[in-house]
Amino acid sequence: MTGRVVAFFKSEGLRAFFMGWRYPALVAFFVAFASITGLELYVGVIHVAVALTALFVTNSVKPILISLLTFVMHLSVANAPFYPTYSDYFYTGWRFALFVTACIAVFLGLVFFVIKNKLYSRVRFGKTPLLASALVFSAALLLNGAFSGKWESGDLIFGFANAAVYSVVFWLIYYGLGDEPSDSVAEYFSYLSTLVSFVIISELIWLFITNDAIFVDGSIVKTEVALGWGIWNLVGASLSMLIPSIFYGVHNNKYPWFYFASATLALIFSVLTMSRNALVFSFAAYAACVIISCFKGKNKRAFRIITLVGLLSALAIFVILFDKIQGVLADYFERGLSDNGRFALWREAFKNFLSSPVFGGGFYGFEVDDSMLYGFGPLAKQAHNTILQLLSATGIVGLLSYIYYRYESVKPLFRYPSMKKTLFAASIAVFLLSSLLDNFVFNIYPTFHYTVSLVIIHKAAEEENKA
Repeated sequence: MTGRVVAFFKSEGLRAFFMGWRYPALVAFFVAFASITGLELYVGVIHVAVALTALFVTNSVKPILISLLTFVMHLSVANAPFYPTYSDYFYTGWRFALFVTACIAVFLGLVFFVIKNKLYSRVRFGKTPLLASALVFSAALLLNGAFSGKWESGDLIFGFANAAVYSVVFWLIYYGLGDEPSDSVAEYFSYLSTLVSFVIISELIWLFITNDAIFVDGSIVKTEVALGWGIWNLVGASLSMLIPSIFYGVHNNKYPWFYFASATLALIFSVLTMSRNALVFSFAAYAACVIISCFKGKNKRAFRIITLVGLLSALAIFVILFDKIQGVLADYFERGLSDNGRFALWREAFKNFLSSPVFGGGFYGFEVDDSMLYGFGPLAKQAHNTILQLLSATGIVGLLSYIYYRYESVKPLFRYPSMKKTLFAASIAVFLLSSLLDNFVFNIYPTFHYTVSLVIIHKAAEEENKA
């Protein structure tokens, strides 16, 4: 019996399943199912077990990319530990113990994977991308609030978490993908981006159907657009940054219209989140991708026709149904270009910087009125702007280290431009530009899509250098 079990886990069929296209689709389905039904804890434990199995039977991080992109999306509105429910579901009794056990298992599984594949032996100065710049930026994050008089243990924990996603996670994925060509990774990641958009859209549709408070007099109530894992801004931004990576499938897949339709759905539902940030950047990303498709790629002529017809149709629909559109999306028209409290946050952040200009006042040294935020209690309050947040929390040291890191991260874009680099850079641009109006750079979860996009760009650069 034991021999059969061992043979099963060593079988080529199981390895092929985890490395194939069906496995992430199943994961995406069950993530959406967990969130909709409120069974996220039970489905999540199964998900962890299966993902760890994938790490055990394969030599690639490829099978766990879908888990990295969707793990927070398990959360249901009913059991959300933050807005709108503030539930203690995960903090009580055996559930908390099970949650902690699952987290420990994931950590140990990743350590096992690194040791099994000797990934640490591949890290070398001069050859590992972003090694110096990411380490410098990580050090600045860890030093947030030093000597300010406001420092607390939470600053170290929050700084460490952010440092890890910009360094360790990047290298884990970069080397964990092995020698798989960037073209293959990019095509697979475009497919994953499409699946992630389906998960988010499914959860939004369920929210619109089941939340009686989401429509008032035919208008969407912005503050009701909150899933278990994030409010309107995060949900909208998550869809926005997917659009360019989905568009890669338009140019590098045998089903281009499927990807085009998926990107269009992501655009529509990002608008329906009522996030003005998402409204601006989803349209900008979509328009840029469409324009690129009209002049580059395999279907230029078809895209020119589709763009013209689509633009005329959209204008006609907007004019004919303007009253209904204005009614449903009334919040956009009412808020307009108002700052919605951001200016006050920015002023406080700059004051915080002036009080501790070298290493900042720390992430937890930023004190503002809670009524201005919709966050998760234990997480640090933030300034809704990357530059001001860095100045406030990490001072001039943090900002300069970030500029150095950002310069090193984008350098590959300017050598041998390609459709692949351009589209994944556009996805990164949505993430970074929208973070000038929000907290995404420091929200941990949104960085994972950014990180994989960055890995693809740097793998492509490495291949170009070898060629």
